[in-house]
Amino acid sequence: MSSRSKDYIFEPFKVTEVKCRSAELPRPRSGHRIACDDAKIYCFGGYNPSLPLTNIRRDNPTWTPTRPVFKELWSFSIANRKWKQHKVIENMPEELASNAMCINGRYLMIFGGTGAPFGHRCSNDVIVWRTCNEDARLQILAVSGTRPPGQYGQAVLCYNGCFYTVGGTNGFAYNCDIYRFDLRTLIWEPVFVGTGQEGEPLGRYRHEISRVGNKLYIIGGGTGEWASELMEVPVFNMETRTWTILSAKADDSGTETISPSPRKCHSAVQIDTSEGAQVFVAGGSDGQSVFDDIWRLNMSDLQWTLMQKTVLPHPLFFHSSSITSYGCMYVFGGIEPKDNDVTCRNNILYKVWLCIPKLSEICWEALLNFHPNLDQVDSKSLLNIGVPIHLVQRLHL
Repeated sequence: MSSRSKDYIFEPFKVTEVKCRSAELPRPRSGHRIACDDAKIYCFGGYNPSLPLTNIRRDNPTWTPTRPVFKELWSFSIANRKWKQHKVIENMPEELASNAMCINGRYLMIFGGTGAPFGHRCSNDVIVWRTCNEDARLQILAVSGTRPPGQYGQAVLCYNGCFYTVGGTNGFAYNCDIYRFDLRTLIWEPVFVGTGQEGEPLGRYRHEISRVGNKLYIIGGGTGEWASELMEVPVFNMETRTWTILSAKADDSGTETISPSPRKCHSAVQIDTSEGAQVFVAGGSDGQSVFDDIWRLNMSDLQWTLMQKTVLPHPLFFHSSSITSYGCMYVFGGIEPKDNDVTCRNNILYKVWLCIPKLSEICWEALLNFHPNLDQVDSKSLLNIGVPIHLVQRLHL
């Protein structure tokens, strides 16, 4: 193996663009969702009403000017830096904007979403895709119980054998209702349905959620008219099924005390550290301004800190983020504001290390930097020179 790469420098907390090596890659989009494991990033759906006609491939029916949502499922190999589009021949939905998606073991779990025009058609199907065999079919689960209504812009997570969905909208009404789907029995049940009582959080969409223990924390979100304050954090106790509105702390680490702006259509990821869980909020919009900042929220004391050196290259909203188990966040797509109030969607993939990982992860990054064609080396040869098997498997799944 020969190396033609420059010296490698590990730069934590710095946002950098991932230079993709594949000839094909997803077209610019917003309203999509990504999720990742330690080997791949998965991208589903998305929306773009203004692609140039020259970008339309006549042999690709996944997007047309009259149907500007992407009927597409992609994966990106983190080690190889190559995108791959997966041909889905069954159960690809029409509702492909502002879905909610998470990864649960070897399965992508997709829920909700809307098509264009937004709100005229919304989904409440639970759709799964097995990542390890890259099936050509999406599976719509046969469920029972009290299903949540069809809507979009929800937040979801898997916890203790159940799939939770929080909030969302049908394009007209907004809620902060919580439904739980038991992954063993395939039964839906309402956990909390708002009645407008005092102490309930306002209905919203395009928010994010964090879970610490048996509590769910709602981060931001809003409606077409307003964006939620990040200094007020609604917390739902899953045991007592009650809400509490907590006050977060502003960043007083500098010469001036500062607070994050209200926002929706941002992204958020969570990592667990020796000092407790931390949530990182990236970008978003308050309906007027679009942000490029990244904030850290310590969940133990709800302390906000502005990541001074960790800034998105451009203000961004309606993007999507995910994080590996070893602490590297990836951000893909979204809308950038341009001059003269013009907006532009992108298909750029960014990464940022939000912690100092194991030395083996830094060494693996360095090896891939010096030998970008390492995927062309067979697994046996890599094992013989001492590359750990779990890293070889990221190259050769």
